Amino acid sequence: MAKAVAVIGDPQSKKSFKREIVPESLSALYGRKIGDEVDGIFFGLPGYRMKITGGSTIDGFPMKKDLPIAGKKMILVTYSKGERAKKGVRKRITYRGSIIGSDTSQINLKVTQFGPAPLEEEQKENQ
Repeated sequence: MAKAVAVIGDPQSKKSFKREIVPESLSALYGRKIGDEVDGIFFGLPGYRMKITGGSTIDGFPMKKDLPIAGKKMILVTYSKGERAKKGVRKRITYRGSIIGSDTSQINLKVTQFGPAPLEEEQKENQ
């Protein structure tokens, strides 16, 4: 099982914090979707509630909210990476579905309910 990382965004301080996810906690998150609320205990933050906002796979493919599968899929989109898109041009791009699985290596989260201690103090304790 590969290592997984949680990137937690704090809307009050506008900072983000990185946390390692232990494999037992990651397996408890399997089947959750983008937009679901999870308890902070999975990331060592008791009292916190967080919303899943995205993530990526081991290979670096981003998760897409409106793709309701657990694996990867190539879809046809009108999307260009850093270049100006020509009118009517579409590309086939690989995305990962919105369901967390065993190949998820990064989970992006946003804090919705704060716990007793600020995230900065929690981050210093873990280092």
